[in-house]
This record gives sequence, C-alpha cells and structure tokens, in this order.
Amino acid sequence: MGYYFQNIHRVNYFFILFALFTIVEFSLFCLFYYFVLLPGLMKKFILPIWILFTSFACIDFFFINKMNDFDSFAIGIESILIILLCIYYLIIQLKVSHDLLVYSTTNFWIIITFLIYLSGLFFLYIMAENMIQDKAFRVQYTIINSVFSILKNTLLSIAFLMKSSPEKIELQKNDDWSDLHSYTLKN
Repeated sequence: MGYYFQNIHRVNYFFILFALFTIVEFSLFCLFYYFVLLPGLMKKFILPIWILFTSFACIDFFFINKMNDFDSFAIGIESILIILLCIYYLIIQLKVSHDLLVYSTTNFWIIITFLIYLSGLFFLYIMAENMIQDKAFRVQYTIINSVFSILKNTLLSIAFLMKSSPEKIELQKNDDWSDLHSYTLKN
C-alpha cells in the first residue's frame, strides 16, 4: 500500500496523517458529545453527523484534494460542526441546568476549551492550504497555533483538576433575597 501511494500517486505521508488525524479527532469529539449530551433529538443525530463527516473527509481526501495537500476544507467543516455542538451544549445547559454554578462542572470547561480553541484556529486552518508556502505565514501559523495550544492545555488542566461535585445538591432559598442568586447549599 505504501508503495502504491509513494510511487504511483506521489503522495506525501504527512498529508495522509493529517487526514487521518482529522477523522480520528472528529470521532473522539463525537464520542465525547454522545456521552455528555442529554438524551434527546441531538444525541440521535451524533452518529449520522459522524458518518456524513467521515464520508465527506474521505471523498475530499481521495477525490477533491487528490491526496497532495493540507485538508483545510475538511478541517474547516470539522471546526464548524464542533463549534455548533459546543454552542448547542451550552444553550442546553443554560436552559436545563438547575445547578446555578454551571462553570463548576468539568464538562463545561472541556466544552469551553473546544469552543475557544477551534474558534481561534478556524481561519488559520482555512488559510493554511493556500498560504503554507509563504514563510511569514508559517511563522505566524506556528505562533498562533502555539498560543491556542497553550490556552487549550491550560483550560483542559483546569477541567481535569476540578473536584467532582456531589451527586445530589440541595439548594435552600434565602428568604432575605428575591433573585436567583439567593440560593445557598443546604448544610
């Protein structure tokens, strides 16, 4: 197989790894969202979204991109889908969550990490295919990618270092206040 790719199609293995990484990365994101989302309509759409994206990424790699270039288009679609899933998750958490401290959950920090990281690198990935030959762009690419990677790793560290919350939290209304922030934990 390697001989076929290397000698007949003149494929750079670097781009094959990028294409495989894109598919594996999106698969892991979908798996995470499948376990995090509440049962409902969107949870049922995770598998079809994954199948459609994987099919699209393979078609893009083998037929459109012809296995010779950075897969900016597939990465852009992946980023848009994950950003939409992040926004959906946050909207659902705001509507459904009875926990006043949504930011105190590990899932919140992981979702925020995905949202910031992919939003920050979206246009960089889109431009990479056409500008990868430009030396100044490669320097900027490295700097921007490194900054967002450090931010991503920092936020994920916060998520993993958080103390797990108790299974059942009971809230008691403070009668001195009338707003939503007047709830305190029962002792």
